[in-house]
Amino acid sequence: MVTARIATVLLLSLAAPACFSVDTVDPGAVVIDDFDDGDFVPTMPEFMYWQCFAFNPSTNRDYRCDRTDGYMSPYSMFVEFSLQDPPDGVQQYPGAGLTIFSNGTPVDVTRYHDLVLSMRLQSGSPPIPSEAQVYVELQCKNVESEDGTPMSNFYVTLSVKPNSNWSTYRLALSNWAAPPWETAHVNGGIPACLRAIDGISISLSGELADGASGRGTLFIDGLSLQ
Repeated sequence: MVTARIATVLLLSLAAPACFSVDTVDPGAVVIDDFDDGDFVPTMPEFMYWQCFAFNPSTNRDYRCDRTDGYMSPYSMFVEFSLQDPPDGVQQYPGAGLTIFSNGTPVDVTRYHDLVLSMRLQSGSPPIPSEAQVYVELQCKNVESEDGTPMSNFYVTLSVKPNSNWSTYRLALSNWAAPPWETAHVNGGIPACLRAIDGISISLSGELADGASGRGTLFIDGLSLQ
């Protein structure tokens, strides 16, 4: 997983937008989570509860997540983290994020045009580099490859540059693609994945240099499909 995330960070910017269309019938907006009920359970019933995590390397364990004041709303969610890239001559791209998994019922997002979320990054001391990126992943672990074998770790992703102020991002579903290191192909292509979403992750890659460290807090609010 570490190797995959490093490769994703290194190569994702080279990926071309996916070339497919989503359903043109407007089903209206659906809220995945507005975070305003004061707990870790998403608004959308197909998903269970929010968790936070850190990665690259596995020794990055200094993180926590909770609710706080929202963006023009009662609550938002945050993950607070302290990241360290060990001084070993290799840039490992440490990061932290928030994730939810489905309750076993996959979500078909092909009826929608965009995934919309608001977020901001509060840098700490030492600061997170300005090159930091947030990667939004839509996971579809139960899809099959073109040869019929399971693809238990497959997902599609887009990256955005976080801002120190609250900003709202509208991510067109027609632009999502597999990470560039993924060589296997889904039976049915990217739309097959988008019809079977069973997890969502929102994670910050700190873009730390080898041996560097950084602290910060990533806030998210208003996660919806439109």
